[in-house]
Amino acid sequence: MARLPLWLELAGRRVLVVGGGRVGTRRALMFAEAGAEVRVVGLAFSRELEEAARRGRVELVELDASREEALRPYIEWADIVVAATSEPRVNEAVWRLARGARKWVNDATDAARTEIVVPYRAVFLGGALEVAVTTQGRSGVVARHALERIKSCLEGDTVLEKLYEAMWRVKPVLKALLPDGRARFPIYFRAEEAVLEAIEGGGDPLRAAARAVAEALREHGVEVSEEEVYRMMLEAREPIRALSEQAGGGRLGHGAAGRG
Repeated sequence: MARLPLWLELAGRRVLVVGGGRVGTRRALMFAEAGAEVRVVGLAFSRELEEAARRGRVELVELDASREEALRPYIEWADIVVAATSEPRVNEAVWRLARGARKWVNDATDAARTEIVVPYRAVFLGGALEVAVTTQGRSGVVARHALERIKSCLEGDTVLEKLYEAMWRVKPVLKALLPDGRARFPIYFRAEEAVLEAIEGGGDPLRAAARAVAEALREHGVEVSEEEVYRMMLEAREPIRALSEQAGGGRLGHGAAGRG
């Protein structure tokens, strides 16, 4: 099965979770935290789901999921369907109905046939850098250990922090001053080299980036001073945030939500 790792914007998307137990709870809260509209269908629900429903984070629907005709309208409503019951026959029906309706399916009980894999995740640089690790369901233990090793390498990496702080400012300034994307591309590398040299030498990374960008732009006929580029970088807006964050939604944490 060919799978492509993607980051998806879930604000405004509809997620149906079939099953209100431990796994269904984790998945429902995960999607709700990411900004999705979440409905959970089942005959019983965890205390965490009941509390989330009281707070308006999820909607609970008491329904016997084995009744396919009763379940079908809820599947039609959803963009993503999660099968997370303890009954293989019900999970099979959920998967079949969702696939028939051309919905994305996260089968929390069968990694081999799931269409959406939930990885182990970690966030760095105050949310600017996110890493996800999975073994496609073969071993969550291995995925979790791999993530811990990645965290030990990246947490507290001051070079990475300084590089990010300079380079995210380079991008909007270059776009404003040089519309040609193909011409901009090599300038990013020149700015990167300048920033890394400044970090190693104890200089000002942002100043070094401004100098490199100004010099490169002049080669393309854009007359702009280092000071002007530096000022524009300082005034650059915050990096692009996900719609769910702009709307007040939170960021997901790492680890427990994934099966790896």
